[in-house]
Amino acid sequence: MVQIWRDKLEYFDIRRTGALMGSFTESVTHDGLSANIVMRFLAYGIYQAYGVGNGYIHDNGGDLEFLGPVYRKEHRLDVPRKVGPAWGGYYSSGEPRERRDWFNPKLYASLMRMKETMPHIVGEEAAALICEALEDARKAVVR
Repeated sequence: MVQIWRDKLEYFDIRRTGALMGSFTESVTHDGLSANIVMRFLAYGIYQAYGVGNGYIHDNGGDLEFLGPVYRKEHRLDVPRKVGPAWGGYYSSGEPRERRDWFNPKLYASLMRMKETMPHIVGEEAAALICEALEDARKAVVR
């Protein structure tokens, strides 16, 4: 899954600093009775996917006025400008943000499928452990 996300970031060219790409981590823990899979990335990766960022307010009903042509012209957001620190950074295009949906519904659906599958796998392993323990107990009684 993490490799699929990395491939999507490369496809959509979301790698200016490499921080998002480098932030992907995964860990799998398994103690015999339960398994835990954790995948993490920097939160701003979701903002890249939805084409929002600075100026976005949670629960605003989807009205992102900073993407509107009138607002952009009034606030000179339609003109390329220096972004980032004075000693570095880059120039914006002057174009409104666009969605670069690397975290698309298919990827989300595969995560949900994995979430559904893991309990079955762990359940089968737990059942096998219980059967082994019962078989050992039966053998101990028969002797």
